[in-house]
Amino acid sequence: MTGGVVWAQDASTSASVQASNRSASDAGNPAATAASPPTAASPPQASAGVVPPVRDRDTGNRGSQKIEVAGFRVSGVANHADIGVTPASIQALADAQYQQLAKNGTPVELTFAQMQAIADKITERYRTAGFIVSNAFLPAQTIGPDRVVQIQVLEGQIGKIIVKGNKRYRSSVIAAPAEKLKGKPLLKSDVDTALLYARDLPGVSVSSTFQPGANTGDTDLVMIANEAKRPYQITLGANNYGTDLTGQYRADAGLEWDNPLGIGDTFNANLEYALDPNNNVYGSLSYRAPAPIAPGLSAVVGASRSELQVNTGTFAALNVKGPTSQYYGGFDWKFINDDDLKMQGTLHLIEEESKLSSLGTSLSDEKFLVADLGWGMMRTDRRFHGVDILQVDVRKAINDNSSEPDLVSPQHDSNFTVAKLSYTRLQFLTQSQRLNFKFVGQYTNNALVPLEQFVLGGPDSTRAYPIADALRDRGYYTSLEYHVDAPGFGKVISPFYGRPWRELLEFEVFVDYAKGYSAGANRLTTPATATLSGAGAGLIFRLPRFNHFEFHLDGSKAISSQNASDGKGYHVYARFSFTY
Repeated sequence: MTGGVVWAQDASTSASVQASNRSASDAGNPAATAASPPTAASPPQASAGVVPPVRDRDTGNRGSQKIEVAGFRVSGVANHADIGVTPASIQALADAQYQQLAKNGTPVELTFAQMQAIADKITERYRTAGFIVSNAFLPAQTIGPDRVVQIQVLEGQIGKIIVKGNKRYRSSVIAAPAEKLKGKPLLKSDVDTALLYARDLPGVSVSSTFQPGANTGDTDLVMIANEAKRPYQITLGANNYGTDLTGQYRADAGLEWDNPLGIGDTFNANLEYALDPNNNVYGSLSYRAPAPIAPGLSAVVGASRSELQVNTGTFAALNVKGPTSQYYGGFDWKFINDDDLKMQGTLHLIEEESKLSSLGTSLSDEKFLVADLGWGMMRTDRRFHGVDILQVDVRKAINDNSSEPDLVSPQHDSNFTVAKLSYTRLQFLTQSQRLNFKFVGQYTNNALVPLEQFVLGGPDSTRAYPIADALRDRGYYTSLEYHVDAPGFGKVISPFYGRPWRELLEFEVFVDYAKGYSAGANRLTTPATATLSGAGAGLIFRLPRFNHFEFHLDGSKAISSQNASDGKGYHVYARFSFTY
């Protein structure tokens, strides 16, 4: 950029050269010499009000030369009203700086350094507004009779978008979030946003630098990609999140394949298998790819299926079994992507079906086409040291293709509308202590099928109860957790890779509360309310360097009067996982 500024300054030198020629002609004229007797007490004056090129301003005695100035005129300023930079505001800044020198309002004699200092204040204003390479300078010029000095602003713009370091990724995919910046002023906020979108791409981290562009005032943005060593991750784990009927212990495996087509896409596959009893399987597939229409826009498709078979316990003789499946497709758009604020909108179309049979007889075949419109936000609260996560969804039934008779939910509404809300606040107290508040709610006036009902109980709800211990049409769940990293021994070095305990072990205490309500015709067949609450404690142990091992243990005791369906007054949930 420096070369561009010097070129722009030197492009204004023709007038000063002509003035120098006139001065040379006057050198041999005695009358001219007599008209300007030397005055020893006066500082040297610039010839005929000439501002020479930058390279000549410090030669000879020009560094102390002065020119009588009546004001400054700033040019080259575009209108950026949204960030407070406009031709009027920059001109006002120059006027204010001049008035500090010309305190009585009359023209004042200024050195080149004093004039450039005013230009530097303009550059500082641009930097404060986020312009990375903008410069204000004093071009070579001959000052006219009005004694107004010209200050030129070279805002600078992005020339080319250059991608380096990529192997599996196509350059156009990494450059896509920044392509719209070409030809625009180089603003830090714009570049940061483009980098955040690029960093959302799976399996790659992106940094940036700049280099001079081919044209005057151009700066090329260089995006440097650092791809992961492997384009895939495999996760293996186990948990006891099931029930005695569906299989209490479960093994799970997952695959994430990043960028399989080189376009920033992601393929995910997950499989969960119940061990006690067996024959219950859950699987899911999903594929996501960025859409080139707008940064942050992606298309997603997916499917999930679970197979239920009750082959132990009281109901084993009934041979209850049936699949539940879901197919979906739609778009997700992260339309705000800043360091401290992210917002995303989603629109998905979902086909869901649940079948249930006993002794070869169909009990239900519930099948719906549902539209889901969602909005999510994540905000970093730097003032109070916290993070807010908010999600709002509205689900609307489009078609009810359920078969008759429905012996499970005969009174369900075919045309239902459900509103969902979830809010999480992570509040940092100290470097090693934090609070986690969570609220999840669902509201409807319709009688829903089990697929759409609000779930109470389980590791992601009231932990003192079995998973899905109660289902209701509407309800809410809230919890408050206190987390502390290795209290009293956080700085002690552990035997695991020499890492301090505060990085590996955290403890938690929590309280959960959930309440559900029946709606519509379900109030005739289901208890009106269900209230579940509990309190407990747990721990999380991590070994990031050992295949990202993580172990999570929670134990909770019921404090509400409602009995659990399995008759237990407490529950312990545990899970572990490895990522390769």
